Amino acid sequence: MKTLLSAVSNFSILRGVLSPQTICKTAVNLGYETVALTDYNNLYGLPEFIRNCTEYNIDCIIASELVDKNGTSALIYAEAADGFSSLCTVISRFHCDTGFRLTDCILKNSAGLHIVTDNLPLIQSLKEHCSVYYRMRRPRRPPPQIFKDKIPCIIAPSMVFTGKEDYRVHQFLRAIDCNTTLSRLSQKELFEQDQIFESWDKLHERFEVFDYALDSTEQFAQKLKSRKGFGAPIMPSLNNSEPSEILLKKKAYDGAIARYGEISEPVRDRLNYELNLIENKKFSDYFLVVEDIVKQSPRTCGRGSGAASIVAYSLGITNVDPIRYNLMFERFLNPGRVDPPDIDIDFAWDERDEVLDYVFKKYGHEHAAMVSTHLTCGARMAIREVARIFGLTENEISVVTKKIPCFLDLPENADDLRQIFDQWPALKGVPLDHPWPEILSNAIKIIGMPRGIGTHCGGVIITNQPIYTVAPVQISAKGYPIVQWEKDGAEEMGLVKIDLLGNRSLAVIRDTIANLKNEGNSFDEKNWDPQSDSRTIELLAKGKSMGVFYVESPAMRLLQQKTQAGDFEHLVIHSSIIRPAANKYIQDYIKRLRGEKYELLHPKLGEILSETFGIMVYQEDVSKVAIALASFSVEDADTLRKIMSKKSKTRKFNDYKEMFFAGARKNGVSEKIINDIWEMMLSFCGYSFCKPHSASYVQVSFQSAYLKAHFPAAFMAAVLSNYGGYYSTQAYINETMRMGVKVIPPDVNKSMIRYISCNDSIVVGLCQIKGLSNSAQDVLLKERMQNGLYKSINDLLSRCNIGESDAEKLVAAGACDTLGMENRSQQFWQIRQYFRSFSTAQAPELKNLSTRQYLQYQYRTLGFLTCCHPVTLISCSTKNRVRAVEIGALVGRFVTVLGWCITAKTVSTKLGASMEFVTFEDETGLLETVFFPDVYKKYAAFLEYHSAFLVSGVVTEEFGVAVLEVKKLERPSG
Repeated sequence: MKTLLSAVSNFSILRGVLSPQTICKTAVNLGYETVALTDYNNLYGLPEFIRNCTEYNIDCIIASELVDKNGTSALIYAEAADGFSSLCTVISRFHCDTGFRLTDCILKNSAGLHIVTDNLPLIQSLKEHCSVYYRMRRPRRPPPQIFKDKIPCIIAPSMVFTGKEDYRVHQFLRAIDCNTTLSRLSQKELFEQDQIFESWDKLHERFEVFDYALDSTEQFAQKLKSRKGFGAPIMPSLNNSEPSEILLKKKAYDGAIARYGEISEPVRDRLNYELNLIENKKFSDYFLVVEDIVKQSPRTCGRGSGAASIVAYSLGITNVDPIRYNLMFERFLNPGRVDPPDIDIDFAWDERDEVLDYVFKKYGHEHAAMVSTHLTCGARMAIREVARIFGLTENEISVVTKKIPCFLDLPENADDLRQIFDQWPALKGVPLDHPWPEILSNAIKIIGMPRGIGTHCGGVIITNQPIYTVAPVQISAKGYPIVQWEKDGAEEMGLVKIDLLGNRSLAVIRDTIANLKNEGNSFDEKNWDPQSDSRTIELLAKGKSMGVFYVESPAMRLLQQKTQAGDFEHLVIHSSIIRPAANKYIQDYIKRLRGEKYELLHPKLGEILSETFGIMVYQEDVSKVAIALASFSVEDADTLRKIMSKKSKTRKFNDYKEMFFAGARKNGVSEKIINDIWEMMLSFCGYSFCKPHSASYVQVSFQSAYLKAHFPAAFMAAVLSNYGGYYSTQAYINETMRMGVKVIPPDVNKSMIRYISCNDSIVVGLCQIKGLSNSAQDVLLKERMQNGLYKSINDLLSRCNIGESDAEKLVAAGACDTLGMENRSQQFWQIRQYFRSFSTAQAPELKNLSTRQYLQYQYRTLGFLTCCHPVTLISCSTKNRVRAVEIGALVGRFVTVLGWCITAKTVSTKLGASMEFVTFEDETGLLETVFFPDVYKKYAAFLEYHSAFLVSGVVTEEFGVAVLEVKKLERPSG
């Protein structure tokens, strides 16, 4: 049996260089039938390795090389289910136990393990207790003790490289890990250059004089059978006193009565259908566990495909009625689906950690863990690290890296790195002389390499059995246990993920309602129906949704303005269709929505895509079309949808493409129509949503929009208290003022820690003052609440135990201006007297700060101005200058707007050229602009956020919405 017993992948972090896929492909080419992946102290790459072993039709041995802090190392091979469990336990103990000793841990967890090592003391300790073998890395005679003790010898040299180029990459990775240069890198940190993949025949030839080792290696390989068949869901359990199926049905029916008032026949039929399927798949415990978690917070948003479930809706896990909005349950669960359900739950961002704490307290660290994320080297990191190896200083490196576009971090762009550097406008004029060409050529080779693991933003796994027996676990920076696999890998290994995520907008809604109640306004949430409110619908139709969850981006606001449709059903469509690959179909959709006649690609599209005018919008539309046109089964259609959503052009992808084309041809669909429909399907590759997900989010959007439409001050105070969203704080302050809401600067007698509303005003919170300590904020508020308002600066200082630095920050922010002394210079004088001379004497006459100085202090301490928009302070008499609010009436004219840059998005044309959509604003409104490639290339290095520009160009119009096509950009001189 031709077996490779020690392959090292790039999941041996910053050591190995080859991916599991490359290892499997190389092994097959060299004639191996079985491969063991033996990465250092982890099983990070196991799911990917198993996947590729299946792809290349080779057998997989589950193993790892454990190296403890004393340098003791051993290859540990897992036989069957017991061995896998023991290996997971040993690796978990290695990462979680500070006093870890390899020998002791193996002795305690030896079931199903085979230990291969050349460490004689370790062999002596283990030989009487478990299967142990002597590791032959090279063709050298083993020590006499091995023969005396009759220890079998196993030929297991580590295979790491495919050639010299891989060794060079290995050197760079080790230098990065050791934080040194190549010249200072110790040889002991490196693998040997000759640890190259070689065929079994060549390996056999090298070790041919050691026939006893060849024989024992062959026997070892034939005997060792690792566990197979991963993927069966390992479900959580609530440990109920009654059967889970009965309890779930009772809770679902009780919840349905609470939701609907009475249970109609359609509701009953849907409930019974779902409950039967859930019971048959043994998912009842999952729903009960999720329901228990959701109850820990009064305001949640259940989303994802799970929002199509009436059981989830009845349990309060989700909040969108799947009957009312015609949501497809089979997108979530269907009889042929083998993977577990996946429900995402959003909590207010500042409450999420409390929910996590509840989960870990209830289930314990032995039965709960977070999912990990696999961190990789992006382009900027790779360039920065390689430049350090070449000895460049931080300043020399930053000149280049700060101008590198974010999209360059994607591994698929690595091969085009040099070309992008030559063409990217922002890098124009940046010198790339020696050694930069060599730095870039070497950086390309490590882009996409694993560099460690982090914690997933919300994925939690709960298991019945100890979690470290079904997955290797380590401890995160926050102290939570995390499994070593990322979300897809964890699912492939049978672990069931529950996403518990933070959402700022839920906190915004909560805080807006709290602001209203603090002002004495009653608010009845139980009978709240924002979807039916005309003012809310109008606000959304006009795209006045800055600050409104999910619909505030420039692209979304423009789509709303072009469609002029702000109702719930259309907003669900719009929030799903606005994905990067769907621009062509967005244009068709708008035309059809506005009444333009059209011809369907195929009559059946009219039946299944009637609400979206024959255009595929949701992920499940891919499945529906595949079923209708190509006679796919529900299971195959769902698999096609999954493959596309993961943007993976694998052999499986091509198989399903052929299957779709063949099925459609068989059903009489013409080749041109098949190609056109397939092209529409391809717009779902990567980033796309299912309808239940969008409907869940749009419900939160409507709640946010309602509050903005009816209570703008309370709403914007809550947006700012929760640190905004898509835009900067200054942009939200400007939007607040444009809405007619007065912004009151920080005030020691009015401000709370967070922003609050007061009638038609908002009061800036103490939290906004840069550098003001949390302790100072707390003591100021506590003292004021207990003993009344502050009468003077001396009164404040005598009552509050705050430091001089905090006192100065309060003065600089204007928070003491209402204490009977408006002269800021006198305020500073009094503070210094108090702290340095212990004097409370009245301040002498001093020259007050100028208006410009006041504004400078405010901008430095708050990050924005409260009295005016920044552009109003710039004197400018440019010809053809207009304000943002006026451009709608100036279509076709060449105009200039003095605007403040608040956000931008860079995209590529079909030919690969870069262009940018930039949003500017002034005191009257927002200005959407487009920089086409030639203009963008000219001004990209010049454009920056939070700065004023004279933006000149021609006003264009599309679907009644005006956009400025920029021709010239310059700094104002005033």
